[in-house]
Amino acid sequence: MTDIIVFFSITVRLYAEIQNMMTACQRIVEYTKLESEDELEKETDAKLKELAWPTKGEVVFENVSMRYREGLEPSMNDLSCTIQPGMKVGIVGRTGAGKSTILQVLFRLTDCFEGSVKIDGQDIKTMGLHLLRRSIAYIP
Repeated sequence: MTDIIVFFSITVRLYAEIQNMMTACQRIVEYTKLESEDELEKETDAKLKELAWPTKGEVVFENVSMRYREGLEPSMNDLSCTIQPGMKVGIVGRTGAGKSTILQVLFRLTDCFEGSVKIDGQDIKTMGLHLLRRSIAYIP
């Protein structure tokens, strides 16, 4: 009787371990299907580095709309605002108001499907991700 209980215990433990390993395999397969980000470095980056971009720090959102996936409702609709150089800006709001969405668009973690974001007159879509993400910061 004791042998059956030990055997059953080992079987259940092995089943759980195999299930965990298969979950890891499923995640790896899903990660291979993800769309890749834009280029890390672009030709325009060298010129911007020479100019010590960004020099002022003006951020302009022009009719920016963003959705997390194709087919979903937009998370941000027609956002337009100008943040003047030297301004300190606080973004506040309730859960789901779009605070994180603004940051995702600014750092190009998710690209907008309409509109543009410009920092010191430079559209952020035209620069490499390394330069953009190293040049701006936020305080959570």
